[in-house]
Amino acid sequence: MLRVYNTLTRENEDFVPLNGKKVNMYVCGPTVYDHCHLGHARSYVSFDIIRRYLMYRGYNVNYVSNITDVDDKVIDRAKESGEDAFELSKKFTESFEEDMQALGVMEPDTRPKVTEHIEDIIDTVATLIDNGAAYSTSKGNVYYDLQKSADRIGILSHQTVEGLMEGSGCRIDVEDDKKYQLDFVLWKNSPGNEPGWDSPWGRGRPGWHIECTVMSMKYCSEQLDIHGGGLDLVFPHHEAEIHQSESCTGKHPFSKYWMHNGFLTIDKEKMSKSLGNFFTIKEVLAKFPPGTIRFFIVYTHYRSTIDFSEDALVEAGKARQRLLNTISNVKHAVSEATDNNADCGLSELMDETRSSFVESMDDDFNTREAIGNLFVFSRKVNSILTNEKPGRNSLENVLDFFSEINEVLGIFEDDSKKTSEKESSGLSDEDIKEMIELRERARIDRDWATADSIRDKLKEKGIVIEDGKEGVRWKRV
Repeated sequence: MLRVYNTLTRENEDFVPLNGKKVNMYVCGPTVYDHCHLGHARSYVSFDIIRRYLMYRGYNVNYVSNITDVDDKVIDRAKESGEDAFELSKKFTESFEEDMQALGVMEPDTRPKVTEHIEDIIDTVATLIDNGAAYSTSKGNVYYDLQKSADRIGILSHQTVEGLMEGSGCRIDVEDDKKYQLDFVLWKNSPGNEPGWDSPWGRGRPGWHIECTVMSMKYCSEQLDIHGGGLDLVFPHHEAEIHQSESCTGKHPFSKYWMHNGFLTIDKEKMSKSLGNFFTIKEVLAKFPPGTIRFFIVYTHYRSTIDFSEDALVEAGKARQRLLNTISNVKHAVSEATDNNADCGLSELMDETRSSFVESMDDDFNTREAIGNLFVFSRKVNSILTNEKPGRNSLENVLDFFSEINEVLGIFEDDSKKTSEKESSGLSDEDIKEMIELRERARIDRDWATADSIRDKLKEKGIVIEDGKEGVRWKRV
């Protein structure tokens, strides 16, 4: 039974969707005012894994993730740069999509943008006013009246009203036309020099929180199975969504499971643009293959903090390479294998590893443990290849098993459209075979210095040669 950690209850719970095998999953997308940083990559890769595993387990996942393309941050950045706000957000939307494609993140089933849903947002705000859950002011602002659902304040953040009041000054807009300090804006008045749309309350633009209520209900349902995002969104964003969504529909809960990924830090501080301690995804991609970055993220449980450093990425690349080398070794063994039915224990090993993989992932998507099991599998496969001669069919089944796991984790993808062997060692299978042939000629000519030199060069590249009665065998280590 799949179990997930629910931020709402702060407990691991059995995963039982609201409607059979159908899963409506909404994950908050980026505000596109700059290139995305590695913290964004951490979030979207994490939820990509969760989505993929749900699909692997037979769920029909409807995955929606939005784009916030109008917002105070977008407008402020456009003023700084002298660009049109909509052109700026379009540019950074494209940048974000390029980053996600590079990191192997599957596209959402729907990726709605705020600017394309203004009428829907206005209609929802009007509904909240009609329901008595929101109020407009003479300044053209509309606020959610938090006193109408005061009993649910702190429901997701698990903080007291007093605690939220103390922190609200820097996290919630504090305008003088609010009834209550914690009331949050649904529709915000826009000056003539800023983007805005006509509404019953005057020219303005959506508040930050309302967009996710509107788009999740339009493309998923009025009640979600999973709502996800970074830990920093718990308050005020996700808590505001609960208030406004449930007040709009009268249905509880707005989302059955709330899931949040942990922070990505630098020197133990959260990576963020506001702190200035961030690396963009593009900057990191310029130094490391996308598969290494993805592995670096996946090799930590999604709720745990990851502390970023280039050294940590280097180590992640080395660890991932060990798994890639095993795949390469199996491919090489396939090329030399006969059509005999020798299994050599590979089928049983795959069954055991698949069971342990599912057991780990069923435990709140424990990718760290799941990948640890893959390393054990990898070592045992390499031992079998060294000491025995499995038949071609069994070896091809091993490759199929790696592909099966890759459908979930996405860590075995070819980073550069070259073979993984070429990427890892700088040598393709053909290069290796050619060097081995040169070494054999040197041995025939009793040119031991050249033969030893070739062997040493191969070893430096992680290629080990084994001379035997039946000829030369090689493998990647």
